[in-house]
Amino acid sequence: MSTDEQYNGVFISSDSKFVGALKIAGADSTLKLVGKSYWDHPASEPADIHGILNNGKKVSLLECVLHGTKRYYLDEKSQFESIFFPNYIVVGEDFISSDKPVIQAIRYHFQNIDCLLSGRETFQSLHPETAEIHQILETDYKRTEKIAEKYGWERRPFKPQIGEHPHLLYFSGLWEIVSSNAQVGKVSLTNRSSHTSGSAAGIGIDNEVTANIEFKEPKTPDEAFHHLRALHGLFELSLGHRQRFHWIELELTQRSEELSPVIPKTARLYWSLCNERVKGDHITNLNDTLISPDLNPEEFAKIVSGWMNSAETMGDPRVRFATAFFGSYSINRIVGAANMFDLLPESHAPKTKEADASLKEAVIQCRKIFADLPDSFARQSILSTLGRIGKASLRDKIHHRANKIIEVAGDKFPELYLPCNHAVLARNHYVHGSTRSFDYQKHFAEFAFIIDTLEFVFATSDLLDLGWDMSRWMDQGTTMTHSFGAYIINYSQNITRLKNLVSR
Repeated sequence: MSTDEQYNGVFISSDSKFVGALKIAGADSTLKLVGKSYWDHPASEPADIHGILNNGKKVSLLECVLHGTKRYYLDEKSQFESIFFPNYIVVGEDFISSDKPVIQAIRYHFQNIDCLLSGRETFQSLHPETAEIHQILETDYKRTEKIAEKYGWERRPFKPQIGEHPHLLYFSGLWEIVSSNAQVGKVSLTNRSSHTSGSAAGIGIDNEVTANIEFKEPKTPDEAFHHLRALHGLFELSLGHRQRFHWIELELTQRSEELSPVIPKTARLYWSLCNERVKGDHITNLNDTLISPDLNPEEFAKIVSGWMNSAETMGDPRVRFATAFFGSYSINRIVGAANMFDLLPESHAPKTKEADASLKEAVIQCRKIFADLPDSFARQSILSTLGRIGKASLRDKIHHRANKIIEVAGDKFPELYLPCNHAVLARNHYVHGSTRSFDYQKHFAEFAFIIDTLEFVFATSDLLDLGWDMSRWMDQGTTMTHSFGAYIINYSQNITRLKNLVSR
């Protein structure tokens, strides 16, 4: 089902039926319901709406938001229209609800997933000798003849047409490319190939690499989509660009009645806002991707497992990283880039520094003095500051993460603390109004460099914790289709520019 399609259907509430029109068009998706009253939904429950489309399929609209209402006067009767924005649209053979754990697996395909791997050993174009192609065709003919004889099908004569230069398109039959076992379940990449029957128009093999999460236990839609976002975030980091979803398929716990009881039912998910954050089309060179399931499958599997297992503790800082990293250079980006270090869990931050006896006593006395003062913003600010004494500062956290990079590739990033420190000063200037170290608008290149440094330190230290071989990635060279490759190539020039600027 493509986007921007309109469907009519019947939608059922607890006490009446409504006629509706559903438009699936990303952020412009709408559901209009017309009946003898406005659609009434309990405020304490998820706003789920279910209906039958005019093509016979069942649609579940999850987390709907009421956008408006209209009333139409027709003679002495009135018709009432309720207009909703459906956050998630699930089309399939059965209804699902927001609070029911019925999702067994998620499978999806996104824009540049092919950039993660080459597939050279899986899909090939071969040029065998005439005798070789004759042998292949004869073997295949004998196989099909046995099947035809078994089922009583019409048999066909063996009359191969082979020219002097036969050409063979080849799929190895490898369905699972790589897999990893995480706490939530099995995460894998698989091939989903298809081909047309040969004709005078030719023949070819198409393939869509599919990312899969097969849950150990069935999940509710919200839980399943949470894990989908976590996995997708890793792919976006590896490729260096936001990635547009092409399709998302849900495997449900229900079993098919028509085909086989062992085959699960599937449904197509339309996530209305999933592609709104994607701007432009970008291609990442295979060698520039940070982790490669093709070139380094064991490392890829290890990182995927670790990433998914740490999604709960690192979820907030990773999401904050993504909102900064994929945005434009701005005040919001430097604040966001620093904020992701503030959100780091204790396991990823330096140990708390123990204050000496005199400092502890001073804190106690100051706390007593300010605690007795009338409540005010200044009083709360001072008490908050006193509470942070002895704890790791933003600068401490950034240095702690930068040390991981210095240990691996310190010679590639001399004086890495310098841009880190000036990034903290810039953040403090825009958040607290403190003195800036240089004019960030006038010296935009240096401003962008300190932002890039924070993001580079955060993401690469995160991957290093998960088992990433950063040295190998840097040694293989870069074409700079990933911004981290550009950061490495331009580091020497940028650190020199920054040093000259701040030393004036």
